[in-house]
Amino acid sequence: MRTKRTLSMAAALALAGFAALADDQVKHNAQDFATRAVIANMFEVEAADVEVKKGKDGKAVKFSTDMLNDHGKAGPELRAAAKQDGVAVPAVLDADHKAKIDALKASDATNLDQAYLSTQLTAHQDAVALFERYAKSGPEGHLRNVASRILPDLRAHLVRVQGLTSK
Repeated sequence: MRTKRTLSMAAALALAGFAALADDQVKHNAQDFATRAVIANMFEVEAADVEVKKGKDGKAVKFSTDMLNDHGKAGPELRAAAKQDGVAVPAVLDADHKAKIDALKASDATNLDQAYLSTQLTAHQDAVALFERYAKSGPEGHLRNVASRILPDLRAHLVRVQGLTSK
């Protein structure tokens, strides 16, 4: 009898441990997505700001203006969703994205438009993949809802920048 009770208690503790581990994994997935999504969005805004100020190609400047508008709205949505889901997000770019912004700022006028569009192509490919994964298989919550809501805009941005870079 005592052995059965001990085994039952051990099983209950193991299940509780697995549940805590699963909760930690969900929290990690949400944290990873939120961090990457917020950094990607900040990068979009900062890169677009460089292009708006220094760009020469009308289509690239128009695209960057639209990115400022769209990503300017998406950033607060992502931050609010992360907060509602209890996930902290960065306030500044990571070193990799900061280096890309610095490279854009250092580009001469002749190369800036193409450099900007090239970064946008890669950034939107990465963002679409990130948001698709999370919208499909991320844990239920505010972040997943926002990912699903923003994803169509990211896809439209990707199609648009693909058209601009294929010319």
